[in-house]
Amino acid sequence: MTGIEDAGYFKGKKAFELLEYLKTFDTLNVGIGLATLNSLIKIPEKYEQFNVFDYLLEKSKDKKIVFIGHFEDIEKLKGVAKEIVVIERKPKESDYLDTFQEYLIPESDIVAITGSTFANKSIKRILELSKDKYTIVFGPSTPLSEVLFDYGVDMIGGIVVKDDNKVFDIISQGGSLEKFKNYINFITLKRMNL
Repeated sequence: MTGIEDAGYFKGKKAFELLEYLKTFDTLNVGIGLATLNSLIKIPEKYEQFNVFDYLLEKSKDKKIVFIGHFEDIEKLKGVAKEIVVIERKPKESDYLDTFQEYLIPESDIVAITGSTFANKSIKRILELSKDKYTIVFGPSTPLSEVLFDYGVDMIGGIVVKDDNKVFDIISQGGSLEKFKNYINFITLKRMNL
């Protein structure tokens, strides 16, 4: 598929119609369904306001971290963590292909998972493999729902928009998280500490 199926026709659609996209296998459409779901989730009253990477910088000494997804801030952890492994569907130079997760996750201390795994439908298996590990799911598309704690997640990190209009303007003009990070807050829900 070269674009989003109903592009130009989203205005006026009901949330339940957009949630149907979660049932598809097209990652762009699933992303729309996931964004819709996230917009409907009431943010829990108890949360902390910090970036997951700041927490990992403080707590990851002598730990092996497996990242599911390539995050820009991973470089900051080199020299702090004992070992950093990146598993990626489209690997870069030193990344591992996602099929290696079966072997690499069980050898880790911490598994840090991108929220994009909801869109590509790999989250279920990754959480199964992460069962006995300290597990973090984070990123802008991560649902800020404590329901994830029932599936073994220890920490959930996401964003809350402070200025809807400004973020909408930036996104509608092709801007990325880097361009609107001054208009959001990083928030974290914890089931347990590392």
